[in-house]
Amino acid sequence: MLLKNALELSKSINEDRRIMYDAVQNKGISDPEVRKISQQLNKKIIALQKMMNEMDPLPRGSSL
Repeated sequence: MLLKNALELSKSINEDRRIMYDAVQNKGISDPEVRKISQQLNKKIIALQKMMNEMDPLPRGSSL
């Protein structure tokens, strides 16, 4: 279940990246819509990182 959610979130992140890229091209990097999309994208990326850590946590302080 966690893997399925992570995959769906990853797809959503990629879609948001495309949307943000188009918005930057059309409206410029400082447009409020671009900032809003960027903030949403950041939240999704952080959520995905947390999911990935839950699936395969690395012990703190250990080397690979």
